[in-house]
Amino acid sequence: MVGFSVSRKLSQVQNTSEEDLNFHHKTRFIILIIVTLCLSIAQSDTLTLNFTIICMSGDGAQVGNHSALSNLEDMEMTLVNGSGTLRENVEHMEHKIADGRYNYTPSEKSLLFSLVAVGAMVAVYPVMLLIGKFGSRSVCFWMGMLSAVTTALIPWMAYIGFYPLLVMRFLQGAGLSTGFTLIGICTRQWSMQVQNALYIAVLTTFFQIGPIFTMPVAGALCTSSLGWPAVYYIHAVVTFGLFILFYFFYRENPTRHAFVSTKELEKIQRDKGEGKREAVPLKAILTDPVIYSIWISAIGNFMGIQLTMQFSPTYLNKVMGFAVEQTGTFSAIPQVVTFFLKIVAGYAADKMRCCTPQTSVKIFNNLALGGMSISFLGLALIPTSEPVLGLCMLIFSCSIIGFNCGAFFRSSAIYAAQHNHFIMGVNSFLNCLASLIAPVIVNIFVTNDTWDEWWWVWMVYFVALFVANIVFQIYGKGVPAEWTKAGYGAKSAVGDVIPSIPKPTEPVETPKV
Repeated sequence: MVGFSVSRKLSQVQNTSEEDLNFHHKTRFIILIIVTLCLSIAQSDTLTLNFTIICMSGDGAQVGNHSALSNLEDMEMTLVNGSGTLRENVEHMEHKIADGRYNYTPSEKSLLFSLVAVGAMVAVYPVMLLIGKFGSRSVCFWMGMLSAVTTALIPWMAYIGFYPLLVMRFLQGAGLSTGFTLIGICTRQWSMQVQNALYIAVLTTFFQIGPIFTMPVAGALCTSSLGWPAVYYIHAVVTFGLFILFYFFYRENPTRHAFVSTKELEKIQRDKGEGKREAVPLKAILTDPVIYSIWISAIGNFMGIQLTMQFSPTYLNKVMGFAVEQTGTFSAIPQVVTFFLKIVAGYAADKMRCCTPQTSVKIFNNLALGGMSISFLGLALIPTSEPVLGLCMLIFSCSIIGFNCGAFFRSSAIYAAQHNHFIMGVNSFLNCLASLIAPVIVNIFVTNDTWDEWWWVWMVYFVALFVANIVFQIYGKGVPAEWTKAGYGAKSAVGDVIPSIPKPTEPVETPKV
């Protein structure tokens, strides 16, 4: 048995016995589940305010009527100078927080929602550098802890004032910044070469799992005796627990994991090359049209996702005339459908034998981006007299994008190979950018939420996704790039964003967890 550590020295012989706890040569799937759950809860943390802001504007005293300094002094008086024990004072303060009324202006709400994306955008590149220096395990763990702490502090910061709450939202976004970089590393290091699409499909379901978890939890707790702050505390506890599990069990390199058997390691490393530590060839990447076609597809993909995520309830209610209580349920349906479609699409992309990856990535991109663009065209044409048809088209548009795991995402994993973590890090930035673009485009065209105004929105997005797909059809590839092949890095690699994969010839000590 391996005791209390799952680390293994590189000098140790890869000879895990059948009696040892090696999950029947399926450790890579345990890693897949843990990483997906961690990404999902980090996404959920950023959504907590979206689902509790209505509950926060309750019937109590308006907290914002006082300055932040006055509220901070009131908090200090309650906690430090209260008449009860510390526990009683904390409980009293929690009641004051839950009973308060937090009303924000439209511009303040916009800032609170958008600053998550700003925080993630600002943190993406520094996080990539830190991962290159210290490895994904420790950096992602501490970013997870940041997400847990800031989520737990949000009710308290909201009580103090708007600007402290704004800082917490920024830090929540920073905690989400590791997502796509970790997906790139995990896919490269832990998936079998023939299971890349399935890994990407499962890992990117954090977009769906996040709201699927947060919506019912927020709905149940907001109307319970525990109050809306409990939503944040529950999320913080779950985040803390999952990232502790991540730190204990995750290793960036399967050769360092004591639960990986020789048989499983051979499967993981098959057709992947040596997996040596390499610098990212930035010049080659930034002058490669294939990479730009991947990034253009990514921004189109994220633009479509962010538009439907942020504005589906508004469109269904204001334009198509559905009741408010129905829009929440209808908006959740695409998330569930997309979750299952992604798994099926990822499995199908890996198992497709009728064509080469070069062809299949373009077929899946046509289904994902092409399908979503055509559905946006349909939404632009469906009149308000056909609300059910409009609902079905909206669900279709949100769901069809699930084929993206076998499209540009898979192309990126194959083409960039050991450098895919860098490509995915840029994707994280593009996702945040798309979330900021969506309200800007909607506000340009939409004033009164009429069908005519929304026609322009759907047409703009139709053109954007259609063009993005055409670019990928021309330049997209499903074979490894020249700059991923052995020997290239020694001649022309520049940059220092690298995955922390130790050289297999050097024994490295790993402290026990």
